[in-house]
Order: sequence, then structure tokens, then C-alpha cells
Amino acid sequence: MTSVEDLIRTLPQSVNTIGAITNERGRGPLQLRGPRGATISQLGGLGVSAANLGGTGASNTLVLVNGRRMAGAAGIEDGFVNLNGIPLSAIERVEIIPSGSAAIYGADALSGVINFILRKDGQGLTLGSQAQFSSTDADSARFNGYGAFSWGSGRISGTADYQVRKPVNNRKSGYVTDDYSSFFDGDPAFDYRRFTNGLQPGVIDQSTTAYDPATNTFFPVIQGLTVRPGLTRPPTAADFVKIGRESLRDFIPRLAGPESKTLSFTANIDQKITDRLSFYAQGLYTRAKNSEEASLGRGLVMSLAPGQAYNPFSAFGTNNFRPETDVAYLPGAEIEAGLITPRELTNTATQWSATAGLTYEFSKSTRLNLIYTTSRSTSNGSGLQLGSVVNFQALANGRRGCYNALLAGTQLSAGARATLQEAFDRQCLALTSADPNIAFNPFKTSATGGGDISTFLYNAENENRQSRLQQYEARLAGSLMTLPAGSLTYAIGGEFIDDGAKSAEINLVTGGAGSRDRSAIFGEVGLPILGKGYDLPLIRTLTVNIAARRDVFVTEGAIGTVNNVPFAQGGELLIGRNKFARITPSYGIRYQPFEQLTLLAKWGRGFQPPPYTQLFTPTGTTQSFYSIIADPYYSCVTNRNCVRNDPLRGYLVPQITAPNVNLRPQTSRQESFTASWRPTGFLSNLQLDATYNRTVIRNEFSRLDDILQLLTRQEYYSLAQFFPRDANNKVTEVRASVLNIFGSTYSSMTYEASYSLMTGIGNFEPRVVVVDNLKAQRKALTGSTPLSTLGKIQGPDDYKVVGSLSYYRDHLTLALWAYHTPSYVNDYNVTFQSGIETATELRRKVDSYTTFDLTGSWATKYNLKFNFAIRNMFNPKPPFALVQNRPYDTGRYNANGRTAMVQVEYNF
Repeated sequence: MTSVEDLIRTLPQSVNTIGAITNERGRGPLQLRGPRGATISQLGGLGVSAANLGGTGASNTLVLVNGRRMAGAAGIEDGFVNLNGIPLSAIERVEIIPSGSAAIYGADALSGVINFILRKDGQGLTLGSQAQFSSTDADSARFNGYGAFSWGSGRISGTADYQVRKPVNNRKSGYVTDDYSSFFDGDPAFDYRRFTNGLQPGVIDQSTTAYDPATNTFFPVIQGLTVRPGLTRPPTAADFVKIGRESLRDFIPRLAGPESKTLSFTANIDQKITDRLSFYAQGLYTRAKNSEEASLGRGLVMSLAPGQAYNPFSAFGTNNFRPETDVAYLPGAEIEAGLITPRELTNTATQWSATAGLTYEFSKSTRLNLIYTTSRSTSNGSGLQLGSVVNFQALANGRRGCYNALLAGTQLSAGARATLQEAFDRQCLALTSADPNIAFNPFKTSATGGGDISTFLYNAENENRQSRLQQYEARLAGSLMTLPAGSLTYAIGGEFIDDGAKSAEINLVTGGAGSRDRSAIFGEVGLPILGKGYDLPLIRTLTVNIAARRDVFVTEGAIGTVNNVPFAQGGELLIGRNKFARITPSYGIRYQPFEQLTLLAKWGRGFQPPPYTQLFTPTGTTQSFYSIIADPYYSCVTNRNCVRNDPLRGYLVPQITAPNVNLRPQTSRQESFTASWRPTGFLSNLQLDATYNRTVIRNEFSRLDDILQLLTRQEYYSLAQFFPRDANNKVTEVRASVLNIFGSTYSSMTYEASYSLMTGIGNFEPRVVVVDNLKAQRKALTGSTPLSTLGKIQGPDDYKVVGSLSYYRDHLTLALWAYHTPSYVNDYNVTFQSGIETATELRRKVDSYTTFDLTGSWATKYNLKFNFAIRNMFNPKPPFALVQNRPYDTGRYNANGRTAMVQVEYNF
């Protein structure tokens, strides 16, 4: 392993939806953010990775470091911790609770808890280095050190780590073409090469779709217009020739994912002040420089106004709907001449956390803990973009001209507006000027002629992102009394958490940084009813655990501006306040009918308040238009006042986007049942465990678009809270707010078996873990048909298997690992309407996949230790799964391919 992200990928309970290359998915969790546009930018997702146990979402898996919370990924309101901010070399062990624990830890532990325990044991100084070599050039190198020293009443320890990780070479990973028609019986619809990727000279894309009555299918017709190479003067219409599919080209970015250079430190101090009072402090700091190359090979799409020096066509000459001429241009000559280089997104991400605590021992069994934690994650970055920020449309003066929606709106900050305005003005001139020295010429084959290509290079992204957290906690734990079956234990306490996030997408929606205060009181009692020494039939031990917490969430944000003056123009914000509170209980039972068998049961509840982007906005409402198609409650034919020439007889209504003032918190229910068998006799080294987990989410937050997927058209248009109607039963407006739906259900069985076999040549330990996912489904209304994601590309697999065979002898350890992913359905591009799949030709079965790893370590008598690992040892070709032009599923297949790692550590 070279990172915590790689470590979490190996967990059979993990669904890898956020991380490295997977963040590029347009339909991933960083992009589909709701109707109000809080989409996370490419720069905001750079270097971000998250854990997602059970597939319920990263925000429902709580990640702790030494049992304490950390600030979420910079500027992302979901609150999940960025795994790349935790140094792998500093981790001593990982504790995982793969079942819902919201009633104990809070709403973000709905699917489970991952607790990283950092190193603090040992003595002296240890230095190490590690090198990894990848079949796809995703190499890495690490240098790390660990020191621990103690004295009579205290101890100090710490780690330092520096790592460089390289990105994946796409071609070496198997991504070599955009033409996948051969995988689909020659169907040209799966040739993803497009003229919009540009050519040199530029191309006017005139591709369309035709209908084949013989097969009752539609198929793409690829065609375009371009000039003959070598033209040095402004073109005339007669200079253009038609081209077809033979002129298409592949667009394969050279690299995938970021290159990262990461420096990390951890520290731990323990000091006994008196016999009863002790102090401790812990700290973690990580600073990563991430850079990601974005190839210029996709080209540049621009619109030339009629009369522009290099546009020979009159208005509507190339497009029946727009007077401008759209051209896709590949600046190949400019790249070869070095006038432009591949653009690069870069950021510097820091994540730090500091905890200080006092412990007072009233007795050996009773302790008071006072703990304070502060944590922050930031990401500061920028990137140059090659592209056009200019569109054309009718302006307020009645004339058609240059237009940009962001500049026309009110949400941009003054700095962002000035940057965008400067690029807009330059480009508008280049796309409208009749002067051939100023106008840009997309029909050239050289690096010179017409306006400069740098006109279309602009600073698209310059983000300063931040998430913060402060936590105060007081906890008293101990034993109330000793009962015949054992001690009656308790824990009571309270905590206060102040957290928030600041980013461009949050500010765009809410007008400023989001923040929230959380306060909670909690209590827990462990009641031993029967203990060892009892010898009743089928009852050896019985312990009951009861816990409860009361959480209060207070969120503040903008609900408008004074006198409706736009915020971007200096309007003063009006601040509103929301409060959500609930008591969530938890019950647990530990029961041993006999010594070899242990049964555990746990029930709990949780709740999660709405995020601030769904509660606040400085604009109140925004309006666009929505097309009501085939309204089952209003007949366009009868009323004759719908849109003309619409074959589906639809009509347009205003669409109002605003916070939903009636949005309720999500609630959850978690159940977990475990049976553990530890036999005696000749099977005493056998361990068998079986666990059933079930998580139910109600009042789940959802987008209006999701409802259309989940409900029939009759059910969908009957929702009066989103489709109000007039006296004639015609929809008057669409209220596109986030809403509460019925909810989701997730359940699984986990089976674990291991056996320790001791022989004269060493100890062998075979082990297997099987996660059988039983249910992962979502539905909108109580009686509606649920939509399952089980065994689908965006959801959990039907099952996962992880097996290992370990060998131990003296100072040598070897382990062979096997990871099996079963066949699943790639429905990434399939859409759903009324719970029914459309575009089913895009639905494909993905073959199962098995990989093997070999790891080992050898500790010499000279304080020298060697570790090695070969990941994906046989490097089988990943099963074909087409996702956004890439031929494999980055959520399940590690694009690093085969890797070999060698590590050396020396202890002084």
C-alpha cells in the first residue's frame, strides 16, 4: 500500500465512489449535487478521496483519527474526511465498525466508523524508505521516520513522511481509443469520436441523427465542413469541403489523476502531572501539492458572429437555429510551436488536526476526560483553461451579441467577476471583429495568422477552499457498582462542535461560507445480567447496553438581501437561523448461550439535518423554464394552448428554484446482529463470524429529477407541492427544490472464517471474508416501486470476496491475497423514467474480476526490516466497462495496474 486510499479500496465493505480518477465522473457524487448548482469543480475534487462503507454515501461514513473527528475535505459541505490527508506510514492499526453507529457517534456514522490509530509505541528512532513501480507509470517514492522517547512520567513520539506519487499513463492502462463500436457489434453510436474535439483547420460540425425504418432505430450521421489545408487568406464559402467519419480523431489525454507531493507530520505527548491527573496532546499535519495535466487535445469550440473576418457565412448559413457559425478547432500547430502548453490544474492542500486532553482518575474504574480538538483543511489552487466563455443571444437592447450567464447573474464575487470579464471582453472582440488582424482564424493550419490563441487561455479556476472544525467534549466514565455478573458501567457527557465549509460552489448558492453548531448530551449504561460462574441451560453470559444522545443542530445563513440589492453588487445579507433537534437511542445485547458461541445484537437510530445549501440563499428564488410533456391531468389537444409543433404536445411554465422551507431532517434506523463461534478441542484455532447489517433511511433528501426516475408520470405530476395547478388543472409553475422522499434501504451479510495451523515449518493462517449485499434500493413514495442499485456500477456489488493465506516463521511473514469482484451491470449511461430503464442498448454486463497480491516482511537481527508487496500480481486485463470514454471502471479496477513495492526500515 502506498496510501490510505489504496488501503480502503481493499475493504470488501467499501464502495469506491470518490478518489483519484473516479472524481472525473460527471454522474459521480461530486457532480450530482442537487437542483441549485452546488457542483464541485474539477479543482475542488483534485486530490480528494473518501471512504464509503456499504454504498450509502461518503457523508455517512465517519472517519476518526485516534478517536477524534477531523475537518471535512476542503470546502465540501458533505463533511467527509479526505483520506489523502492521513499518512499511511504513521498508522499503527485501523479499527472498523462496519455497521451503523449514528446513535453513538452522530449522524455521519450512519454506515459505520473507520478509526485510524497513529503510532506511538516503541522506542528509539526508525528511518525508512519505500519505492513503488507501476506497469502504468504510476510510480511512487516515500521517505519516513518515526521516533519515540519516554521518561519516568511521560512519553513523546512522532512521525515524518514525504511521498511523491505519479499519475497513471492512460495508454498503458488500456485507454487507447474513443471508438468502441467494435464492442457493440459495429454500432456507430459507440464511436465517441466527435468533430467537437476539433481539427486543424477547424471544422463546422453538422452531424445529425437519422432513422432506419428497417430496424426501427436511430443512428448517427457524422459530417462536417472544413477548408482545404494550406489556405492562407480568409476563406470564402466556396473553400469549404465536406468530410465524414474518416476524418474523426481520438482524444486520449496523456495522463489520468494528479501527481502529488505530500509532506506529513504527527506528534503525540503523554505526561502524568499527579498520580491522578494526566495530560495528553496529539497533532497531525499534512501538506500536499497536487497537479493534474489536462490535455489540449480536446480542442476549442467557438462561435463566430456573422461578419467576423474569417466567417464567410451569412446568418443561419450553417445552423437553422442560430445565426452564428460554430467551429471546433485543434491548436496543433500552436502546441508544436510551443505557444501553448498542456494546461495544468494545481492546488496546495493542507489538513491539520490538534487535540489536547486532561484525564482525572477518581478511582481505577472512574475517569473524567476533558478534550478539545481543532482541525482545518484548506485547498488553494488555480488553473488555466483553453476555451471560450462567450455565447451569443438577444440582449436587453434588442440586438444579438456576446453573452455569459455568470456575468449576467449576481452570484460572482468582485474578484471572480473581474477575471471573467477580462477574458470575456478579449474573446468577444476576437469572435466578432471584421479586422483580420484582431479576429481569430480557426481555419488556419499554422501557428500564425489572425488573433492570438492566447485570447482563449484564461484563468478559469482560482479557488480558496476551507473546512474547519472545533470540538469540545467532557466525558465521565466508570463503574457504579459491582453486581454478581460483573460491573455496572456508565458513561455520560456532552460535546459541542462548531464546523463549517467555504468554497466557490457554496458561496454561489448561499452567498457565503456555510457553518453549523452541533451540541449533544449522551449517556450509556452497560448492565451485566448474567456473567461467568453461572451455569444455567443455554445462558452463560448476558449483558445489555443502553445508550442515548440528544443532538441539537443550529445553522445560520443568508435568506435574502436588504431591499433585494444583489449580493454581488454590495447588497447586505439578511441572516436566518434553523434549528433541528432529536433524541436518538441505541440498544445492544451480548449473549452467550454457551462459552463457544457469542451472539451480539444492536439497534440504533439517527438523524441528519438538511445541508446549508438547501436552507439558504441570498437571492430568494431564481426563475427559468420547464417543459411539461404529456401531462396526464391536462390535455393540450383539448385546450389548444400548448407549444406548437411539439409532437408530444407540451407547454412551458416557470421553474422556481429556491430553498425548501418545509424540508425535514433525514432519519435513520440501524440494526446489526452477529454470531461468533470459537470452538474448543481440535478446532480451537477456528474462528467463524456472521453479521447481518441493515440501514433504513427515511425522509431522504432528493432532487426533483430523481423523482421522475422513481415515479410513474401520473405519480410524478400529481405532487401538488411541486406542480401547483390552476382552476383548469394546468401546472402554473415547477418548484425545483430539494425534497424529502420515502427513503432508502441497505442490508448485507458478512461472513468471516479463519484458521490457525501451527506446524514444524511455521504457522499458516487461511482467512476469507465474504460480504453478501442483500439490498440497496430507493423509493419515492410509500407505495411506489423501489429502484435498486445493487449489482449496478454506481452501487454496491452483489457480493465481494477477500481471501488470504498467511505464513509466519520467526521474523518472516508472507501473505497471499485474493480479491474477487463478481459480474455487475454497467448502467452508467442508462436513464430511468418511471422506474423503467430507457436507452437499454447502453446497458452491459461487466465480467467478474479476480486479482492476487503478495506481501511479505523480514526483520533481521541487525535492526533492519524489509517489506515488499506485489499488487495485482498477474495483471489481468480489466473487464470492459465503458464509463465516460474510459474502457474500465475506475471505482472497481485500480488503474495503477501491476505494482511492485520495496520498503526498508532501520531502527537505531
